[in-house]
Amino acid sequence: MAKASANADLVDRFDSFYRNYYDGDIGELAQRYPNEQRSLYVDYDDLYRFDVDLAEDYRTQPEQMREYAEEALRQFDLPADVKLGRAHVRLHNLPDPVDIRDIRVHDDHIGRLVKVRGIVRKATDVRPKVVEAAFECQRCGTMTYIPQRDGSFQEPHECQGCERQGPFRVNHDQSEFVDSQQIRVQESPEGLRGGETPQHIDVNLEDDVTGMVTAGDHVSITGVLHIEQMEQGSEKSAVFDLYMDGVAVEIEDEEFEDMEITPEDVEEILALSQEPEVHELMIDSIAPTIYGYREEKFAMVLQL
Repeated sequence: MAKASANADLVDRFDSFYRNYYDGDIGELAQRYPNEQRSLYVDYDDLYRFDVDLAEDYRTQPEQMREYAEEALRQFDLPADVKLGRAHVRLHNLPDPVDIRDIRVHDDHIGRLVKVRGIVRKATDVRPKVVEAAFECQRCGTMTYIPQRDGSFQEPHECQGCERQGPFRVNHDQSEFVDSQQIRVQESPEGLRGGETPQHIDVNLEDDVTGMVTAGDHVSITGVLHIEQMEQGSEKSAVFDLYMDGVAVEIEDEEFEDMEITPEDVEEILALSQEPEVHELMIDSIAPTIYGYREEKFAMVLQL
């Protein structure tokens, strides 16, 4: 009873937050849902200003808190003919992004809501993913609905009608699907020290945040960090890999620093231009820690 009361209190706190900060945004979502818009984007700074504890709990327990936030959204006072049953709440603009190479288990990053930045190196095609599969018994026609979670495909053990173990057929018309995509985000090279290899993390995206980015985009990803056991052939490894379930995707404009050229720089550039072997100097300046590959480096010089 106490747990149910606590859950209701959290839903009420989110409802109060929406009324104070997002009343107009929810009204717009209701008008555009579900074909044009399916998510309410909540700025972390707004939630923090409203309730510090609620904001911090959202970062440390994101999946549970999102359920309360979305339940409050479903219960929000809207016209009787408007229902936001499948709308998402997407928290974004988190402070203090985490460098991909600095993600650590002992820093309690796993299971928390974090923000990473980088460059999209790979993006798969958007494909349908089943989130609730409808299994039709081939003996009696009874339909059994099984939620699909954790990436593996779950099938019923027995029919709820005739209590036999199948056979079953997936009824696509009665099943629920969502768009899904995986992207790979790699550290931006400008943030690396000489000789460092950029690291990456794979991000799973679903529904209305799929298809937003392409390879080469600079992005900021807010999501929940998870670990997954790796396999070596048919055996499971003691080593686990990292991945993210993406909550919000923001494309960032690539920033270029203004370069100020001093009179001394101009003199040095003009002097170098008189060198008969200036191209050799330029080749030597390309990745000097990597030995050889002079033809490849020369090709890079010609593209500058």
